[in-house]
Amino acid sequence: MSSPDHAQLRETVIRCLREFIAGSVIHNQQVADRVGLRLTDMQCINVLELMGPSTPGELARSTGLTTGGVTVMLDRLEKGGYVKRAPNPRDRRSVLVRLNPAKLKRIQAFYREVNQQMAALLDETPEPELRSMVDMFSKMNAFRANAFPA
Repeated sequence: MSSPDHAQLRETVIRCLREFIAGSVIHNQQVADRVGLRLTDMQCINVLELMGPSTPGELARSTGLTTGGVTVMLDRLEKGGYVKRAPNPRDRRSVLVRLNPAKLKRIQAFYREVNQQMAALLDETPEPELRSMVDMFSKMNAFRANAFPA
């Protein structure tokens, strides 16, 4: 059973997390607008950066989009030069989607300042706290994957 202080702290953490997520979504939308992409396109680029080259089916599972939706999105991204489809060496019936490093670098420039500020903040954080954060975010990601499967 938690104490009133623990319950209040829990609610404060949830509120702070919601504020951070809202700010991140708004910032991502602003970047998407500046580079002429949709927010979903930006998240696909983020997923590809995290996962590496992926099949359209893997992207559909990771994003929660239908395979048809992924195809339309990839058509837009390929037309803009952000991704390239190439034959999948593991399955000749499939393709792998790869990011264009030059276009990725252009997008990353919009995140440089916030990433530097985040790095400075984390550099000031003691290792035990960083380990706790990694543990918590790992649990949250696992929960999200199970509670809201793509």
